[in-house]
Amino acid sequence: MLSTPIIQLVDRDPIALDVSESVSAAAGILSSGRFHHLPIIDGKNLVGMISASDILKINAALLDEDDSVTTAFIDARYNLRDVMTKDPITISDRGTVGDAAKTLSAGGFHSLPIVNQENHLIGVITTTDLVNHMLEGPVNAASSSETNRRLEALERVYTAVQHYLRSGLAESEHARLERAIEMAREADPS
Repeated sequence: MLSTPIIQLVDRDPIALDVSESVSAAAGILSSGRFHHLPIIDGKNLVGMISASDILKINAALLDEDDSVTTAFIDARYNLRDVMTKDPITISDRGTVGDAAKTLSAGGFHSLPIVNQENHLIGVITTTDLVNHMLEGPVNAASSSETNRRLEALERVYTAVQHYLRSGLAESEHARLERAIEMAREADPS
């Protein structure tokens, strides 16, 4: 699961904004609620990331103003280069889920742009993508008969443990417990 290529988890045509676009254009996309991070590109090259938090920081000082006045002021005062995180940490398009998880957990952020060798934006992987991947892993992918087989094996282990604990550690119960554990391992080869 950790060795899964990240490129399998993401949309290869991510929504991104050109660095020449306005801050209000970024705010409009981010306010849709579909995502909280937006790559900023210059041509095909990744040059930055902007987050909903970045937009909130600008708007916080102007909360009492009319929306159209606020938007006009922000666009006149700021450009994306002023607001975005420049040269964000990235991951190669050849990276794995494990690589992304390590980078995200060490960095204290929740989104990671995926780039190729030319620094062209390929996609964005988020902590939500990783959690969803983990949830769709072996447990959910197993068929109902597979799940039933695993549950039966665990029930045999549980029953054997109960007998073992009540037996005063008798030799025959110990062997029975070991057999149940071995059968459970065979039922789940992962």
